[in-house]
Amino acid sequence: MSPPDDRSLHALWQSGAAEIAPLSLAEIKRRAGRLGDGVARRNRREYIAIGIVAAVFGLYAILLPGYWLKTGSLLVIAGALFVGWQLARRSSRSDPDAEAADVRTYYRTRLVTEEHMLARVGRWYLAPLIPGLAVFLTGIAFVASLSPLGFAALAAIHALVFLGIWLLNRRAAAMLRDQIALIDDTLSSKGDS
Repeated sequence: MSPPDDRSLHALWQSGAAEIAPLSLAEIKRRAGRLGDGVARRNRREYIAIGIVAAVFGLYAILLPGYWLKTGSLLVIAGALFVGWQLARRSSRSDPDAEAADVRTYYRTRLVTEEHMLARVGRWYLAPLIPGLAVFLTGIAFVASLSPLGFAALAAIHALVFLGIWLLNRRAAAMLRDQIALIDDTLSSKGDS
């Protein structure tokens, strides 16, 4: 899962919170549009990846020998479909009526939704894939007659990939929290004036 609008979030993160002034309404509108585009692109990539995972592991379930590999493949497919459902359920969606009412609040709400989703990526994105992957890797270990050390190395590679995904998403969530704080500053300065 890749974070939305990564370049602007990265630039914000590097610039430091002390140097950030409240955003103008035009800037908030521009950022809200970019966030919506980034979320749509990310979701499209994720749905394509889920389709590829389901197709590849479907072939594995048909072609590969052994109970472990077939069961693991089916569990990975189930996990990937669950991830797709969770992405559709958790992802922020554009609401033209809310956007027209108050773009600052609308943008903040979308940022909060994305931050919550990215901060919890371990639960809804990675965890559903672990059972199927564990069974599948066990099947590979049996078919390839891997030693315990070989199996540990194979599992460690996958664990490191999952850890990397989790850390990147946690970092993106922190950057979104900074954006939310900036919007909150803008909303409070708007209320003071």
